[in-house]
Amino acid sequence: MKRILIVIVLSTIFVTCYATGLGYALSGGGARGFAHIGILKVLEEEGIKPDYVTGTSIGAIIGSFYALGYTAVEIESLAVSINWDELMLDNVSRGDLYVGQKRWTPFGNAVLELDDGWNPKLPTSLYRANSLNLKLFELYAPASNIRDFNLLPIAFSCVATNLQDGTPKIFNSGSLMQAVRASLSVPSLMQPFRVGEDIYIDGGISQNLPIEEVKNMGADKVVAIKVNSSLRKQDKLDSMIDVLDQTINIGITSKLNENIDECDLLLEPNLQEYTSQDFKHAAQIIQIGEEYARSNIQTIRSFIETTSYNSSHKNDSKLDIDKHFYRISRAEAIGNKRVSLTKIKEYLGLEIPGVYSAGYISQAFRRALNSQFFTIIYPELIPDSEDSFVLKIHVHERQPKSIALNNAYNNELKLTASAILSIDNILLKNSRLLTQVILGGKNELNIDYVKNFGEFWGIYYRIFPFINEKTLYSYNDDHFQVSSSKSLEWGATSGIGVFTYHNIIAEAFLYYSNTSLYRGISETDVSLKNYHVSGYGFKAYYESLDEYMFPHKGVVGMGKFNFSFNNNMSDFIYSNFKGKTEAYIPINNSLSLHGGISVGSYFKDQTSQKNDPFTIGGMDGFKGYSLYEISAPYFRIMQFGINSEPFKNIFIQAGIQGLSYSDEEFIGSKFSDEYCYYAGIGIRPYRIPMRLQFALNERDTINTMFSIGYDADIFQFSRK
Repeated sequence: MKRILIVIVLSTIFVTCYATGLGYALSGGGARGFAHIGILKVLEEEGIKPDYVTGTSIGAIIGSFYALGYTAVEIESLAVSINWDELMLDNVSRGDLYVGQKRWTPFGNAVLELDDGWNPKLPTSLYRANSLNLKLFELYAPASNIRDFNLLPIAFSCVATNLQDGTPKIFNSGSLMQAVRASLSVPSLMQPFRVGEDIYIDGGISQNLPIEEVKNMGADKVVAIKVNSSLRKQDKLDSMIDVLDQTINIGITSKLNENIDECDLLLEPNLQEYTSQDFKHAAQIIQIGEEYARSNIQTIRSFIETTSYNSSHKNDSKLDIDKHFYRISRAEAIGNKRVSLTKIKEYLGLEIPGVYSAGYISQAFRRALNSQFFTIIYPELIPDSEDSFVLKIHVHERQPKSIALNNAYNNELKLTASAILSIDNILLKNSRLLTQVILGGKNELNIDYVKNFGEFWGIYYRIFPFINEKTLYSYNDDHFQVSSSKSLEWGATSGIGVFTYHNIIAEAFLYYSNTSLYRGISETDVSLKNYHVSGYGFKAYYESLDEYMFPHKGVVGMGKFNFSFNNNMSDFIYSNFKGKTEAYIPINNSLSLHGGISVGSYFKDQTSQKNDPFTIGGMDGFKGYSLYEISAPYFRIMQFGINSEPFKNIFIQAGIQGLSYSDEEFIGSKFSDEYCYYAGIGIRPYRIPMRLQFALNERDTINTMFSIGYDADIFQFSRK
């Protein structure tokens, strides 16, 4: 009996001191999770390396890189080089849009998709994060041929939460990219992620520190690194993000405390000064993790000394993370209902079969997202043979119906509220119908229907009926506002045009408009009560701007010829031209030069020159005067300035404008010449741009202009 007891005691001691596997459990915590990297650096220096790694959320990202064979130093270099905020925003440069989407200026503070029953669909998250999907694809592409995570250089698993029943889902096979992306889907901030038939959110909701899971993988000894946010005190709950973070952490904390005592070494750096959203402080958070580990080096060494493990699972190999090219044998689409696989491949621009790098594939999917037919589109590579892959295209299509709501204000048109209904490809294939209603400083109903023959280039026709009412202001020779009148205009424009891939539209059109002028606040009679105009014209538009409201580079130009020669169909007989072009030339990432010219001219002496002159002033014209303060049948505006973005989404501009105008001729001696200096600031918060500009004219008068929201005419190209 004594011998049996001795054997049992010795066996227990042996098992305790010589574990068969060491596991790391890495918690979630958003940006605070970068501290994992600093701690891993110190553990590596001490010669310790795990046999198993499991993680949740940010812990899943860092743990998976470690399992792929990256060193902690390599992970650190990667973490600080990525702009994590940009990965969330899914910004599409206007320069990357197809020219079909450039027919209209940006509109809508809030855009809601409409379901099949025409009911608005509220978004499920603040960010869709498709850019994050594509970045993760690039990073995990070298592991595409490994579907069993136990076969990675270090066995790996991660935790997500099933959105339907709240249960944890342990991912240890399948697509590594999908597993990690599902694990880090922070509810309300990031769109829930679909894998197969199920939808997942952040694994921290169900199991933020997966100690039990790493033990189930085979680890007898567990090092747990805990970096999630602590519960905030009442005086720290003063924003939506704070409340959301607290709500998530309440559930995380209760689940976490259930098994935290099961780990053999708990490492928990003090990260109270950082939040889960402080991704821009990655380097500092990594440093805190490293300093914490070094200050606790004796505890770590004591753990190593008492845990002399001799694991047969040890794998010192490294995945070929420098693999560059992938042979694609065929493609298939998942989730598409309206857009065919053939059309999706057209948007991607990939020849299949073909050989491509992960970066090239990712860029192709960014191009497809620019089509505006998808809210989510990302690739997955599935092994097809020893050296080829199937390209699985995961898509979530944008609803073909949406409504955009917009509130805007400027000091010229005052406050306006508008709704824009957009219907794509329902009336006819490759068509768009936009219906806009505006109320407030101006009242309008605009309907623009465009049918394309061709996807990326071809011909189109347009039908554009409209009705609007606005106030026109009159000024005396000293530029004081003396009267106003109301203008009610209705009519229609119809045209046939051509369009190219990215930049050019040209159109021939017919038009008719009827205008009624009636008294506003003035006691003076309006000279012309009612008139109608009809005719034909030609117009062209070119644009390569990277952004419409605050461009940094690119060119934009538009020109319109109008002709009306029939006395029986028009009260005015005239022909005129109006055009504008602007160029932005970047000097560096935050500074660019800006030059432009605007011209307007009637071709000969006609009565309409005096009845319908060009308005010249305003924020988008000659800034020295208000919108209706100055007008003429002949004018030229030259402009030169600089644009700068000294801080993210803060824009500063300054420059000089020269104005020449005349009532009698386009070129000659009967011109009045003026100039003004201008300066302004722009702010681009989420979906609500703001502009404030000041201009000093040669009369030493300062003209102040302010706008908030999208206040431009979105149908400026559609009109006559």
